[in-house]
Amino acid sequence: MSRFNPANFFIATIIGIIIYIVLDVIVQSLPPYYNPITQAESFLAVGPYGYIMMVNFLVRGFLSLSFILGLIFTFKTRKSSYSIGLILLGVWSFGAIILAFFPADLPTHVTVHGTIHLITALLAFIGGGLGILILSLGMRSDNQFLDIIKYLLPLSIFSVISLVLSFVLLTSPLFGLIERIFIGTVLLWMLIVSIYIIKK
Repeated sequence: MSRFNPANFFIATIIGIIIYIVLDVIVQSLPPYYNPITQAESFLAVGPYGYIMMVNFLVRGFLSLSFILGLIFTFKTRKSSYSIGLILLGVWSFGAIILAFFPADLPTHVTVHGTIHLITALLAFIGGGLGILILSLGMRSDNQFLDIIKYLLPLSIFSVISLVLSFVLLTSPLFGLIERIFIGTVLLWMLIVSIYIIKK
């Protein structure tokens, strides 16, 4: 009987990130009216191709949960920062899954499912940004991650900055771009950690 290997969770995370990027590129190229620079990613879940983005929300949620499980089995020390960071990433993960079932509102009207989507997205984004920052702060004094913390901490700080900017510039014509930068930094942080742990 083969021994359980936590690295499998990180392999699943990497595969999930690749699938997420591919689906995101595909769904953004389909609606002729969609502009990824100005419009939120959530609007991709509205319309005839919305099912692709709904699937992608699920992909983002489950790849993030796989990453969390990998970290749980990888951490050799118990730290409050690790517990808090993992809980916040859990909010990010389950938030993405919930988004798949409650599509966003178009600017023309407000619905219950759209309100749920907005609140969930807000909480999920805060969870993702703060989650990787708190985990990075905890990793500074963990010998397991000394080789990559010089990359993880600046990236997590940049992620939180882009998160704040996305809230400040919510009505800006650059909101779509800023939102993608934020999501991209969270996924990149998870990708770096996953590759590092697999190679160790």
